[in-house]
Amino acid sequence: MTLKDAKRLKPGALVRRSWNPDCKATAIVLHTEYVEGWHRAKLLGGKKKERFDVTVRWIGQPPVVWDPAGYMKKNVMEQTHQNWELMVVQHV
Repeated sequence: MTLKDAKRLKPGALVRRSWNPDCKATAIVLHTEYVEGWHRAKLLGGKKKERFDVTVRWIGQPPVVWDPAGYMKKNVMEQTHQNWELMVVQHV
């Protein structure tokens, strides 16, 4: 999702992971937050100047989350993703 799409995103919208078209899991948007400042993009790599952090609640099987120590956490239903990690399925 681009910054323009993320700006229009409202709580209640349905999203999915953008990099995996075969994924059947969808999520409901709970909250979006605009973040300005240089950071390293998780999925795209490289540095970005701005982004939206999108908090979602997964419906069905959530994606696997890794903690900083390298341990896998399963069934984390509420997660925060950067805007380019998600794709809009349906707006509110």
